[in-house]
Amino acid sequence: MARASKVIGTALAAIGLAVAVMFSVVMSRDEGYQKAALAAARNPGNVMYEAEFGAAKVRRGFQLVGVIAGILLALNGTTLVGLGMVASRVDHTHA
Repeated sequence: MARASKVIGTALAAIGLAVAVMFSVVMSRDEGYQKAALAAARNPGNVMYEAEFGAAKVRRGFQLVGVIAGILLALNGTTLVGLGMVASRVDHTHA
């Protein structure tokens, strides 16, 4: 059980970090958000630009949820690795 927890935990941590980094890169390269923010700032009160910026904010929110989900998945993975370490120590002391 200790080894399985460590292996699964390492895999989950790696996948979680990859997901978090991927969504972070997507957020940083999102030119549509930058353009929509700039257009809304230059044209206050224009409904079309405000609607485009609102859609960009929603998209940014989903990207942020992806980053947070990746971080939480990595946290679960590290918790499993820690559990595997504790389980291996318990197995060695009782053997």
